[in-house]
This record gives sequence, C-alpha cells and structure tokens, in this order.
Amino acid sequence: MITRFALAAFVTSCLAVAGAYALAFLPGGAPVWSAWGVAVGGPGALAAIMLLGAARAGRVRLVVGAAIGLTFVVLAGAFALALLLPAAEGPGGPLWLGLPLRTAVVLYGVGITPLFFLPVAYAVSFDADTLTDADLARVRAAAVSRVA
Repeated sequence: MITRFALAAFVTSCLAVAGAYALAFLPGGAPVWSAWGVAVGGPGALAAIMLLGAARAGRVRLVVGAAIGLTFVVLAGAFALALLLPAAEGPGGPLWLGLPLRTAVVLYGVGITPLFFLPVAYAVSFDADTLTDADLARVRAAAVSRVA
C-alpha cells in the first residue's frame, strides 16, 4: 500500500516538474503559475523517493514517516514562501541573517532546516530499520542462487 502511494506520488511529482518545464516552451514564455509545479513537484519527488527507500515489508515506521512528511512540508513551504514574497527586491532591501529575504528562505528552509529533524529520525529508527544478520544471510543466499 505505502509503496503504491509512494510510486504514485513520485510519478505525479515528476509530471508536475516536467509540465512546468514544458510550459517554458510556450510562445511568450512560461506562465507565472508554472513555477508552482517545480516548487511542489521537486519536494514531492524527494519525499516519495525517501518513502520508497524507508519502506520495509510495505510499511514505514511512524517516526520516519513523520520526518518524511515534515521534509515535504518544510521544502514545499520554503519554495512556496519564496514564490509568494514580493519579487521586487533591490539594493537596500530587507536582509535576513545577511541574505535577501527570498534567498534566505530558500537557503535556510531547504538547505538547513531538514538537518534538525532528519538525523534524529534516522538515529531513533536505526536499530529497527537496518538489516539484521538474518536479512544479510538471506541477501547473500539470493545472490549465490542467482549466480548459480
């Protein structure tokens, strides 16, 4: 169930990004709203791939699923906020931690904020989600049988 959802989300997100890029070839350029395809599709594809990688036996641990959902919300929110902020920032405009506001939102929201919760989710779920000795033996046996 979770893998089907993740695959559907991945395909939908990729189509959103591809559609946004395809709109750039329209006469007169892409419409203003086409940037939303990239702003939501990019984080959507990332979250879907994370979900596919975290799924074991069709399930995802709650802490990992919550971290993946939070990653999508933070990334899509940062891109959305950057799109919603006024475009006209000139010299002497407001700075946030030394950067123009839109740049700061993307850099800090996309590049730094996930570093506060993704490593914690990984550490909390490490023992339950890593391969056990039995899993490794099963993988090795499958590799030997495939070669033979």
